[in-house]
Amino acid sequence: MEQQETDLRAAFVRTVEEQVGKGIYVWGGNGERLDELSDPIAWIERHEQSATDAKRAVSLYETRREAGEPEIRAFDCSGLIYWALKKLGVQKSDVNSRGLYALCRPLNEDEIKAGDLVFHHDGTRIVHVGVCAGEQQIECKGRDDGVVKNKRKKGYWNRFGRLDALDRRPEAFVYVKGGSVRVRKGPGTDAKCLGVAHRGETFPLLGVEQNGWYRIARDGREAFITGRARYTEVRHG
Repeated sequence: MEQQETDLRAAFVRTVEEQVGKGIYVWGGNGERLDELSDPIAWIERHEQSATDAKRAVSLYETRREAGEPEIRAFDCSGLIYWALKKLGVQKSDVNSRGLYALCRPLNEDEIKAGDLVFHHDGTRIVHVGVCAGEQQIECKGRDDGVVKNKRKKGYWNRFGRLDALDRRPEAFVYVKGGSVRVRKGPGTDAKCLGVAHRGETFPLLGVEQNGWYRIARDGREAFITGRARYTEVRHG
């Protein structure tokens, strides 16, 4: 089951990475879709801690919108991590950067790999968190930048940890039993086709949608596959 375990970690990195250049920083943001709100600017102003911070966050939101970005989500640094872990069924409750560090197994910098978490400790406490992506890290940097991917700055990132849940064998898998089945970007036949799964393939089960579609990890990304008994079934262990 080595491939499935690797896929879950890779899916975490990919989920976070897909927000680079899209997500914006808003205090307390946990992935809320601003473009779906009736008044996103008022929402930002309610959540920010000062008028100055709100103005900066609104400015980036408007820049993203004017650039034609169709999906704009709000995060703070830990909110980005929590949102991605929640999507993958790894973390159910909200947690800040210090809470994320407490969930990790501490590592030395030379031990980290893609999907591990990197933290900044200011001498008193953990105040910031990002995700290792090789020699780079992905983070929700601040109100002027939003979600970015940059080369990891030596010295600034001074605590490192591993969420072992990303490497544990998933409790359940989706088994393809009926010929070839399309894997899609969303839970429905109208969603974009990402590829085809063949009989005998298995994928970590991340969740079940209300319409019966399975949310899975495939090739390092979140995807969806039909839950019709003719084509797929859930297997445990």
